[in-house]
Amino acid sequence: MSLDIDHQSESDYGLVMAHVLDIAPLRSLVAVADCGGFHRAAAALHLSQSAVSQHLRRIEAVVGGTVVERSGRGIVFTDVGQKVLRHARTILAAHDTALDDLGATEQELLTIGATEHGADVMLAGLTSALRQRLPDRRVRFRLDRNVSLADSVERGLVDVAVMLDGAALNRTEASGMVRLQWISGRSCTAPARGPLPLVIFSEPCTLREPAFSILDKHAIAYEIAAECGDLSGLYAAVRSGLGVALLPMIGKLPDGLCPAEGLPPGNYASILVRGRAGIDPDILSTVDAAVHDVLAAAK
Repeated sequence: MSLDIDHQSESDYGLVMAHVLDIAPLRSLVAVADCGGFHRAAAALHLSQSAVSQHLRRIEAVVGGTVVERSGRGIVFTDVGQKVLRHARTILAAHDTALDDLGATEQELLTIGATEHGADVMLAGLTSALRQRLPDRRVRFRLDRNVSLADSVERGLVDVAVMLDGAALNRTEASGMVRLQWISGRSCTAPARGPLPLVIFSEPCTLREPAFSILDKHAIAYEIAAECGDLSGLYAAVRSGLGVALLPMIGKLPDGLCPAEGLPPGNYASILVRGRAGIDPDILSTVDAAVHDVLAAAK
């Protein structure tokens, strides 16, 4: 009889184990809800979109119903999906708390996008500040231009982006302000006659309009001598004497470059911190505060 009882228990156990809500699929479900879609959720979790879709299908196989549906260009959670989502958040919170209590947690990756300006000064200080303030996070930086960073935040490819607003239109939400400075090569002299040669970033760029506006305001004729796709190319063009450029001043200028003389002063640019959909507000505010402190220290 005991053998029959044991056999029945194993059978029952197998039935129970066939209906399990695993942690990884639940985490994907929550990410889809927080990020507003499969693509952003996949980027936030560093998974493929097909992997996230498969995770949700596994959940649907367990609960016996559809959890999300397409709605126009987005998605909506079904009634069953909303119920599963509530349980998923509870289960994940208990799971993560247990791992933390047992000392079995791994550092989560935090991807921060930043413009190239002042990277040698700003990123070193920002890395140090975030190590102290977010000890449970592993930070990875991605350097890119403003337009690419905006797209990366929208698509969830970076968690947080530190961006530059050359027009300084949104000062109230800025983490800090930096002065725009005309720079030139050390051996470069302004032409006695003719238009001022400019070295600028190719479109789209948040620094083009401020440069044109300053020169137009002071009736200084100019012409574009070189357009560059990245900061290293712009530095090389200015260093070789092709023209002057308007750049934000964070820290020291690279070798071979100096402030340009005889030009009207530049305005200020705003440094803004933006987070992807679903980012933890505490993480975003911590990065924002760290950027503010690093900019203040770099002055």
